Amino acid sequence: MIRVVAKQTIKADKLEEYLPVMRSLVEKTNANDPGCISYEAYQDVNDPTVITMIEQWESQEAVDAHLKSAHFLEIAPILDSMCAVLAEVTFYKKLF
Repeated sequence: MIRVVAKQTIKADKLEEYLPVMRSLVEKTNANDPGCISYEAYQDVNDPTVITMIEQWESQEAVDAHLKSAHFLEIAPILDSMCAVLAEVTFYKKLF
């Protein structure tokens, strides 16, 4: 099992535009990506411009397929253009 934690800081003036686009990615990923156990977006309670994706995948192969999916390739550049800095992405494998 693989978990991915991706933390993004959104430009303050782009937050309202960012949220529905991210919702679309979350919905499409959860509905269509084989091996996706969960794919969720969280907003920092102290800084609403900080959005963190917490993802759970069956395997690294499932993550790799997601990153090549049509919906990810279409939506990710749009989201990236609204970020203040590059996302911090960390991959974890389950030990126990």
